Amino acid sequence: MQINQKLVEKFFSGQCTAAEARLVSKYLADENNREVYLNSEEWEHFEPVEKVDEKISDRIYVKVLDHIHDKRETRRIRFRYLAYAASIVLIATVGLVAYKLTNNRVAKPSYVASNRSKPVTRVETFITNTSAVKKNYTLPDGTIVELYPKSEVSYFPFDQGKRDVNLTGQALFRVHKDKTKPFTVFANNLATTALGTVFKITAFKKGLYTKVRLIEGKVMVKPLSKLLSAGVETVYLLPGKVFTVNMQTYAASVKPFNVEAPKQLETLDPGKAIVTEAAIVFDNEPLSGVFNALETKLNIKINFTPSELIKMEFTGQYEFGRDDIDGFLKMIGSLNNLTVDKTDVGYTIKKIK
Repeated sequence: MQINQKLVEKFFSGQCTAAEARLVSKYLADENNREVYLNSEEWEHFEPVEKVDEKISDRIYVKVLDHIHDKRETRRIRFRYLAYAASIVLIATVGLVAYKLTNNRVAKPSYVASNRSKPVTRVETFITNTSAVKKNYTLPDGTIVELYPKSEVSYFPFDQGKRDVNLTGQALFRVHKDKTKPFTVFANNLATTALGTVFKITAFKKGLYTKVRLIEGKVMVKPLSKLLSAGVETVYLLPGKVFTVNMQTYAASVKPFNVEAPKQLETLDPGKAIVTEAAIVFDNEPLSGVFNALETKLNIKINFTPSELIKMEFTGQYEFGRDDIDGFLKMIGSLNNLTVDKTDVGYTIKKIK
Protein backbone atom coordinates (compact mmCIF):
# COMPACT_ATOMS: atom_id res chain seq x y z
CA MET A 1 0.00 0.00 0.00
CA GLN A 2 1.40 3.42 -0.96
CA ILE A 3 1.67 6.17 1.65
CA ASN A 4 0.46 9.54 0.40
CA GLN A 5 -0.87 12.76 1.88
CA LYS A 6 -4.48 11.72 1.43
CA LEU A 7 -3.89 8.56 3.45
CA VAL A 8 -2.07 10.50 6.18
CA GLU A 9 -4.98 12.95 6.36
CA LYS A 10 -7.38 10.02 6.75
CA PHE A 11 -5.15 8.71 9.53
CA PHE A 12 -5.42 11.93 11.56
CA SER A 13 -9.13 12.33 10.90
CA GLY A 14 -9.76 8.77 12.20
CA GLN A 15 -11.08 7.38 8.91
CA CYS A 16 -8.36 4.74 8.28
CA THR A 17 -8.88 1.02 8.60
CA ALA A 18 -6.88 -0.80 11.26
CA ALA A 19 -4.40 -2.02 8.63
CA GLU A 20 -3.99 1.47 7.17
CA ALA A 21 -3.51 3.01 10.64
CA ARG A 22 -0.75 0.53 11.49
CA LEU A 23 1.00 1.26 8.20
CA VAL A 24 0.85 5.06 8.57
CA SER A 25 1.91 4.91 12.22
CA LYS A 26 4.97 2.88 11.28
CA TYR A 27 5.72 5.29 8.42
CA LEU A 28 5.60 8.38 10.67
CA ALA A 29 7.84 6.75 13.25
CA ASP A 30 10.71 7.55 10.85
CA GLU A 31 11.91 11.13 11.48
CA ASN A 32 12.83 11.57 7.82
CA ASN A 33 9.25 10.81 6.77
CA ARG A 34 7.87 13.38 9.22
CA GLU A 35 9.98 16.06 7.51
CA VAL A 36 7.75 15.66 4.43
CA TYR A 37 4.86 17.16 6.36
CA LEU A 38 6.67 19.76 8.50
CA ASN A 39 10.08 21.36 8.28
CA SER A 40 12.48 22.31 11.06
CA GLU A 41 11.34 25.96 11.09
CA GLU A 42 7.73 24.97 11.67
CA TRP A 43 8.80 22.62 14.43
CA GLU A 44 10.78 25.52 15.99
CA HIS A 45 7.75 27.83 16.06
CA PHE A 46 5.02 25.33 16.71
CA GLU A 47 3.23 25.44 20.07
CA PRO A 48 0.59 22.71 20.29
CA VAL A 49 -2.79 23.87 21.46
CA GLU A 50 -3.90 20.46 22.59
CA LYS A 51 -2.41 19.06 25.77
CA VAL A 52 -2.36 15.62 27.34
CA ASP A 53 -5.50 15.12 29.37
CA GLU A 54 -4.82 16.18 32.96
CA LYS A 55 -6.15 12.91 34.39
CA ILE A 56 -3.84 10.86 32.16
CA SER A 57 -0.92 13.18 32.95
CA ASP A 58 -1.59 12.87 36.69
CA ARG A 59 -1.69 9.08 36.47
CA ILE A 60 1.62 9.01 34.63
CA TYR A 61 3.19 11.34 37.20
CA VAL A 62 1.92 9.37 40.20
CA LYS A 63 3.00 6.10 38.58
CA VAL A 64 6.57 7.35 38.24
CA LEU A 65 6.66 8.72 41.81
CA ASP A 66 5.33 5.43 43.20
CA HIS A 67 8.44 3.65 41.95
CA ILE A 68 11.12 6.29 42.04
CA HIS A 69 12.47 5.24 45.48
CA ASP A 70 12.21 1.50 44.90
CA LYS A 71 15.83 0.40 44.34
CA ARG A 72 14.85 -3.10 43.31
CA GLU A 73 12.98 -1.83 40.27
CA THR A 74 15.47 0.73 38.99
CA ARG A 75 15.69 -0.72 35.51
CA ARG A 76 11.93 -1.16 35.20
CA ILE A 77 11.36 2.45 36.28
CA ARG A 78 13.77 3.66 33.63
CA PHE A 79 12.01 1.77 30.86
CA ARG A 80 8.54 2.78 32.07
CA TYR A 81 9.56 6.42 32.34
CA LEU A 82 10.95 6.33 28.83
CA ALA A 83 7.74 4.71 27.61
CA TYR A 84 5.65 7.47 29.21
CA ALA A 85 7.92 10.14 27.73
CA ALA A 86 7.69 8.51 24.32
CA SER A 87 3.89 8.49 24.57
CA ILE A 88 3.82 12.21 25.30
CA VAL A 89 6.24 12.94 22.43
CA LEU A 90 4.05 10.87 20.08
CA ILE A 91 0.95 12.83 21.11
CA ALA A 92 2.78 16.12 20.52
CA THR A 93 4.03 14.89 17.14
CA VAL A 94 0.54 13.83 16.07
CA GLY A 95 -0.86 17.20 17.05
CA LEU A 96 1.97 18.94 15.22
CA VAL A 97 1.45 17.07 11.94
CA ALA A 98 -2.32 17.54 12.18
CA TYR A 99 -1.74 21.25 12.68
CA LYS A 100 0.42 21.36 9.56
CA LEU A 101 -2.03 19.41 7.41
CA THR A 102 -5.01 21.47 8.54
CA ASN A 103 -3.28 24.74 7.79
CA ASN A 104 -2.11 23.55 4.37
CA ARG A 105 -5.76 23.38 3.23
CA VAL A 106 -6.40 27.06 3.75
CA ALA A 107 -3.20 29.05 3.84
CA LYS A 108 0.41 29.13 4.87
CA PRO A 109 0.92 28.39 8.56
CA SER A 110 0.85 31.34 10.93
CA TYR A 111 3.20 30.91 13.85
CA VAL A 112 2.12 31.24 17.46
CA ALA A 113 4.02 33.92 19.30
CA SER A 114 6.48 32.60 21.86
CA ASN A 115 6.06 33.43 25.53
CA ARG A 116 9.78 33.86 25.90
CA SER A 117 10.59 37.46 26.74
CA LYS A 118 12.68 39.34 24.23
CA PRO A 119 16.04 40.67 25.45
CA VAL A 120 15.82 44.26 26.64
CA THR A 121 17.85 46.65 24.52
CA ARG A 122 20.19 48.73 26.69
CA VAL A 123 20.93 52.11 25.14
CA GLU A 124 24.19 53.94 25.84
CA THR A 125 23.91 57.64 26.69
CA PHE A 126 26.59 60.10 25.55
CA ILE A 127 27.27 63.54 27.05
CA THR A 128 29.76 65.72 25.17
CA ASN A 129 31.01 69.18 26.10
CA THR A 130 31.91 70.94 22.86
CA SER A 131 31.95 74.38 24.48
CA ALA A 132 34.96 76.32 25.78
CA VAL A 133 33.84 76.24 29.43
CA LYS A 134 33.30 73.58 32.09
CA LYS A 135 29.71 72.31 32.39
CA ASN A 136 27.83 70.41 35.09
CA TYR A 137 25.66 67.37 34.35
CA THR A 138 23.67 65.12 36.67
CA LEU A 139 23.70 61.37 36.03
CA PRO A 140 20.61 59.19 36.68
CA ASP A 141 21.86 58.17 40.16
CA GLY A 142 22.37 61.79 41.26
CA THR A 143 26.13 61.89 40.67
CA ILE A 144 27.28 65.29 39.42
CA VAL A 145 29.86 65.43 36.63
CA GLU A 146 31.84 68.59 36.00
CA LEU A 147 32.77 67.99 32.36
CA TYR A 148 35.63 70.01 30.93
CA PRO A 149 35.81 71.31 27.34
CA LYS A 150 36.43 68.77 24.54
CA SER A 151 35.46 65.93 26.90
CA GLU A 152 32.83 63.20 26.81
CA VAL A 153 31.26 60.68 29.17
CA SER A 154 29.00 57.77 28.25
CA TYR A 155 27.11 55.15 30.23
CA PHE A 156 24.50 52.42 30.04
CA PRO A 157 21.57 52.36 32.52
CA PHE A 158 22.70 51.77 36.12
CA ASP A 159 20.39 48.74 36.48
CA GLN A 160 22.74 45.80 36.96
CA GLY A 161 24.21 46.40 40.41
CA LYS A 162 26.91 48.76 39.18
CA ARG A 163 27.45 52.25 37.80
CA ASP A 164 29.96 52.21 34.94
CA VAL A 165 30.96 55.38 33.10
CA ASN A 166 33.38 55.84 30.19
CA LEU A 167 35.40 59.05 30.01
CA THR A 168 37.40 60.68 27.25
CA GLY A 169 38.98 63.97 28.31
CA GLN A 170 38.71 65.51 31.77
CA ALA A 171 35.97 65.48 34.39
CA LEU A 172 35.40 65.79 38.10
CA PHE A 173 32.92 63.35 39.65
CA ARG A 174 30.92 64.04 42.81
CA VAL A 175 29.72 60.49 43.29
CA HIS A 176 26.34 59.90 44.89
CA LYS A 177 26.64 57.65 47.94
CA ASP A 178 25.36 54.12 47.28
CA LYS A 179 27.18 51.23 48.94
CA THR A 180 25.21 48.68 46.90
CA LYS A 181 26.39 49.99 43.51
CA PRO A 182 30.08 50.74 43.01
CA PHE A 183 30.80 53.69 40.71
CA THR A 184 33.57 53.04 38.17
CA VAL A 185 35.05 55.37 35.57
CA PHE A 186 36.91 53.76 32.66
CA ALA A 187 39.49 55.99 30.97
CA ASN A 188 42.69 55.22 29.04
CA ASN A 189 42.94 51.63 30.33
CA LEU A 190 42.36 52.65 33.95
CA ALA A 191 39.32 51.75 36.05
CA THR A 192 38.72 54.08 39.00
CA THR A 193 36.15 52.72 41.46
CA ALA A 194 34.45 54.46 44.39
CA LEU A 195 31.28 54.15 46.46
CA GLY A 196 30.77 57.81 47.28
CA THR A 197 33.55 60.32 46.88
CA VAL A 198 34.95 63.21 44.82
CA PHE A 199 37.73 62.65 42.30
CA LYS A 200 39.01 64.17 39.09
CA ILE A 201 40.33 62.28 36.05
CA THR A 202 42.36 63.61 33.14
CA ALA A 203 42.46 61.12 30.25
CA PHE A 204 42.63 62.66 26.79
CA LYS A 205 43.18 60.22 23.92
CA LYS A 206 46.42 61.84 22.75
CA GLY A 207 47.56 63.07 26.15
CA LEU A 208 50.97 61.98 27.43
CA TYR A 209 49.73 61.52 31.00
CA THR A 210 46.58 60.08 32.53
CA LYS A 211 45.87 61.34 36.05
CA VAL A 212 43.46 60.52 38.86
CA ARG A 213 43.22 63.11 41.65
CA LEU A 214 41.33 62.21 44.83
CA ILE A 215 39.72 65.14 46.59
CA GLU A 216 37.50 63.36 49.13
CA GLY A 217 36.90 59.77 50.24
CA LYS A 218 38.82 56.77 48.89
CA VAL A 219 39.14 55.20 45.45
CA MET A 220 40.78 52.18 43.86
CA VAL A 221 42.63 52.74 40.58
CA LYS A 222 43.04 49.50 38.64
CA PRO A 223 45.09 49.11 35.43
CA LEU A 224 43.52 47.33 32.46
CA SER A 225 44.73 45.87 29.17
CA LYS A 226 48.06 47.42 28.08
CA LEU A 227 48.78 49.03 31.46
CA LEU A 228 48.22 45.74 33.25
CA SER A 229 50.52 43.93 30.82
CA ALA A 230 53.15 46.64 31.32
CA GLY A 231 53.23 45.94 35.07
CA VAL A 232 51.27 48.93 36.37
CA GLU A 233 49.86 47.99 39.78
CA THR A 234 46.51 48.69 41.44
CA VAL A 235 46.65 51.57 43.90
CA TYR A 236 44.33 52.90 46.61
CA LEU A 237 44.34 56.67 46.76
CA LEU A 238 43.79 58.83 49.82
CA PRO A 239 42.57 62.45 49.68
CA GLY A 240 45.20 64.85 48.42
CA LYS A 241 46.99 62.19 46.32
CA VAL A 242 47.28 62.01 42.54
CA PHE A 243 48.03 58.87 40.54
CA THR A 244 49.89 59.60 37.28
CA VAL A 245 50.85 57.20 34.49
CA ASN A 246 52.93 58.01 31.41
CA MET A 247 51.01 56.58 28.44
CA GLN A 248 54.21 56.04 26.42
CA THR A 249 56.61 54.56 28.97
CA TYR A 250 53.86 53.29 31.36
CA ALA A 251 55.78 54.69 34.33
CA ALA A 252 53.36 55.28 37.21
CA SER A 253 53.59 57.30 40.42
CA VAL A 254 51.53 58.54 43.38
CA LYS A 255 52.27 62.02 44.70
CA PRO A 256 50.55 64.61 46.88
CA PHE A 257 48.85 67.65 45.40
CA ASN A 258 47.25 70.75 46.86
CA VAL A 259 43.50 70.37 47.20
CA GLU A 260 41.89 73.68 46.37
CA ALA A 261 39.22 74.90 48.73
CA PRO A 262 35.79 74.89 47.06
CA LYS A 263 35.05 78.22 45.44
CA GLN A 264 32.40 80.20 47.31
CA LEU A 265 29.57 81.12 44.99
CA GLU A 266 27.10 82.93 47.24
CA THR A 267 25.81 83.48 50.76
CA LEU A 268 22.14 82.80 51.31
CA ASP A 269 20.09 85.29 53.31
CA PRO A 270 18.87 85.42 56.01
CA GLY A 271 20.43 82.21 57.25
CA LYS A 272 23.94 83.02 55.98
CA ALA A 273 24.48 79.52 54.65
CA ILE A 274 27.43 79.41 52.25
CA VAL A 275 27.06 77.83 48.81
CA THR A 276 30.19 76.49 47.11
CA GLU A 277 30.70 74.49 43.93
CA ALA A 278 30.56 71.33 46.01
CA ALA A 279 28.07 71.90 48.82
CA ILE A 280 25.82 74.07 50.96
CA VAL A 281 27.80 74.73 54.14
CA PHE A 282 25.98 75.38 57.43
CA ASP A 283 27.67 76.73 60.58
CA ASN A 284 25.36 76.81 63.63
CA GLU A 285 22.54 77.48 61.20
CA PRO A 286 18.96 77.63 62.59
CA LEU A 287 16.98 74.72 61.15
CA SER A 288 14.51 77.08 59.53
CA GLY A 289 17.46 78.57 57.59
CA VAL A 290 18.70 75.09 56.67
CA PHE A 291 15.34 74.09 55.22
CA ASN A 292 14.98 77.40 53.38
CA ALA A 293 18.42 76.97 51.84
CA LEU A 294 17.64 73.43 50.72
CA GLU A 295 14.36 74.58 49.19
CA THR A 296 16.12 77.33 47.24
CA LYS A 297 19.09 75.38 45.90
CA LEU A 298 17.44 71.99 45.33
CA ASN A 299 14.13 73.35 44.04
CA ILE A 300 12.05 71.29 46.46
CA LYS A 301 9.21 72.11 48.86
CA ILE A 302 9.70 71.62 52.62
CA ASN A 303 6.72 72.39 54.85
CA PHE A 304 7.49 73.15 58.51
CA THR A 305 6.31 75.33 61.39
CA PRO A 306 9.07 77.81 62.41
CA SER A 307 7.84 77.99 66.03
CA GLU A 308 8.54 74.24 66.40
CA LEU A 309 12.20 74.73 65.41
CA ILE A 310 13.19 77.41 67.94
CA LYS A 311 16.73 76.88 69.35
CA MET A 312 17.41 74.07 66.88
CA GLU A 313 20.61 74.51 64.87
CA PHE A 314 22.74 72.48 62.48
CA THR A 315 26.43 72.47 61.58
CA GLY A 316 27.53 70.50 58.55
CA GLN A 317 27.14 70.47 54.80
CA TYR A 318 24.93 69.10 52.08
CA GLU A 319 27.21 67.86 49.28
CA PHE A 320 25.85 68.16 45.76
CA GLY A 321 25.71 64.83 43.98
CA ARG A 322 26.93 62.85 46.96
CA ASP A 323 24.16 63.39 49.52
CA ASP A 324 20.60 62.15 49.15
CA ILE A 325 17.97 64.64 50.29
CA ASP A 326 15.81 61.90 51.87
CA GLY A 327 18.67 60.65 54.02
CA PHE A 328 19.89 64.15 54.81
CA LEU A 329 16.51 65.33 56.11
CA LYS A 330 15.97 62.12 58.11
CA MET A 331 19.39 62.57 59.72
CA ILE A 332 18.46 66.11 60.80
CA GLY A 333 15.09 64.85 62.00
CA SER A 334 16.59 62.10 64.15
CA LEU A 335 18.99 64.58 65.77
CA ASN A 336 16.21 66.99 66.67
CA ASN A 337 13.25 64.75 67.51
CA LEU A 338 11.40 65.59 64.27
CA THR A 339 9.35 63.49 61.88
CA VAL A 340 10.07 63.72 58.15
CA ASP A 341 7.29 62.65 55.80
CA LYS A 342 7.64 62.62 52.02
CA THR A 343 4.65 64.01 50.12
CA ASP A 344 3.67 64.34 46.47
CA VAL A 345 5.14 67.84 46.34
CA GLY A 346 8.05 67.60 48.76
CA TYR A 347 8.45 67.02 52.52
CA THR A 348 6.56 67.80 55.72
CA ILE A 349 8.55 68.17 58.94
CA LYS A 350 6.91 68.19 62.36
CA LYS A 351 8.02 68.05 65.96
CA ILE A 352 7.28 64.78 67.74
CA LYS A 353 4.78 65.52 70.50
